[in-house]
Amino acid sequence: MQTVLVTGAAGTVGNYAVSLAEAAGYRVIATDVSAKGIAVPVRGEVRAGDLRDAAFVERLVRGVDHVIHTAALLDVGTPYEALRAVNTDAVATLFDLASAAGAKRFVHVSTAMLYAQGQKGPIAEGAPVLPRGPHGRSKRDAEQLLEERKGKGARWTIVRAAPLYGRRGRHLAAILLTVGPALRLTMPVLPRPAGGPAHNFVHAEDVARALLHVLPREETAHRIFNVADDDPLTLGDRVAETFRSYGLHTLPAGQLPRSVLDRVAHLFQAPGAHQSLDRGLLAAWRLVVLRHGLKPALRSRVDREALTLLYDDLVLDTTALRETGWSPRFPRFTEGWRQVLRWYQAERWAPRYG
Repeated sequence: MQTVLVTGAAGTVGNYAVSLAEAAGYRVIATDVSAKGIAVPVRGEVRAGDLRDAAFVERLVRGVDHVIHTAALLDVGTPYEALRAVNTDAVATLFDLASAAGAKRFVHVSTAMLYAQGQKGPIAEGAPVLPRGPHGRSKRDAEQLLEERKGKGARWTIVRAAPLYGRRGRHLAAILLTVGPALRLTMPVLPRPAGGPAHNFVHAEDVARALLHVLPREETAHRIFNVADDDPLTLGDRVAETFRSYGLHTLPAGQLPRSVLDRVAHLFQAPGAHQSLDRGLLAAWRLVVLRHGLKPALRSRVDREALTLLYDDLVLDTTALRETGWSPRFPRFTEGWRQVLRWYQAERWAPRYG
């Protein structure tokens, strides 16, 4: 029985990766900063600690055959130095020490938000890369560190995930769930938009499935793969689907004009305007939490890098991954999104209506 280390095991992707690795027959070592929220593997153990601590990492990787690295700092409001410490430097430490301990494979989760803006999709892995902010820069720096280590340790594979959603998620796509309830505080009937830029999303379970899929395959070594669903929706359609999933009353509001979205996005990327919008949305969500007796798990925070999706398409080409035999369990956004919303509601992270 081979042993696989799953980092970020309490997170959105890592939580799925632990159970899928066990189902695939691996002994699993699950790690995160805290043991809280980690499902204890039946065949394996939990080793909690900080990946920035080289002494801890050296102990962590003993007896490990493979690494699935999902841990990352996702708060884009964090300064670059702090993001780099987790998203870049800790990756190098983990890779080097795992390789020295005899690990054979290292599968790393990156982000499709690295692709340069303004590209017409579908975007393949060889497309130009230009990070959209400090978070993207820290993830790209980690990719480059692995590329520099080709042939000098474990065989690595990088998986660039589309904006992802799933149970436990608190960032990016999860913020979509706060928009309708916040508007509902003052509007009994919500405007239902359409149109706007188009994007793929991806269910966190499908990202985890991709990680386990590429792990044993020699043809995936030292390669980068996009992972996304088959459902590039416009921003307006995605927001409208979220309103429908909640069961909120809506009326058609017409097409979202890209020129207006472009101006709004650039306006709120400025520090002062961004902070004002952030505070306003946070105050609205706090009222939702109080009114519905929710757990304060979500934070309706404006992601400055994600604001680029208000005016920029991000449609991914997943041909390379599919040619290895992978396919998504949730090819359509609607099915996966409604399942995830039910989880949020059951956990009292999101309200129920009707």
